[in-house]
Amino acid sequence: MGRTIQRNRRNARRTRTTVLIITNGARTEKEYLEVIKKKVPRDAGLAITLRPEDGKEPETILKDLTGVRGGLTDFDEVWIVVDHDGTDRKRFLKDCAGLKSSRVVGVVSVPCFEVWLIAHYERVRRYQDQTDAQRHYRQLTGQDGRDAKGLPKDFPFDRVDEAAQRCFIVGDSAPQLNTQGSSPSTTMPHLLRRLGLLDR
Repeated sequence: MGRTIQRNRRNARRTRTTVLIITNGARTEKEYLEVIKKKVPRDAGLAITLRPEDGKEPETILKDLTGVRGGLTDFDEVWIVVDHDGTDRKRFLKDCAGLKSSRVVGVVSVPCFEVWLIAHYERVRRYQDQTDAQRHYRQLTGQDGRDAKGLPKDFPFDRVDEAAQRCFIVGDSAPQLNTQGSSPSTTMPHLLRRLGLLDR
């Protein structure tokens, strides 16, 4: 009987979906995703690996991932979290969708990741550029100086449901999976749904 239980446990481990989450954000995205990873329910059936690629361009991340030592085939799914940063990411998203060995999804925040963070506090507004969005985020959090690129200790992680409804302008629609939405917007809700942290 002990062997049967042990065998069943091994089989349960094998059925977990392996998910790699990559971000090129040096601090804020990394901090956010580390906390989110810890919040994923144990019964979600996911084995999650977080890989920061500080400052790398999305295309470089994808090229490295598909290289001989990139590890793409080690994972069932790969989610690459990047900012728009004033650069059209449609080609990057097309390349992600075109990979067949694993499911690869690009998550793009326009103009920057702070759009998703702002939505945890209130609805986003139109921003001239990422500097404008980052300024709004600092106003909401009261952060400045070195702390401005991190998360405050009291960041409202429990507001992901509201954030998913507030991360785009009223009248616009939420961007679809593996797309680049209008400014401001983000496809972060798709990742949170996949991790079981956001209602369908």
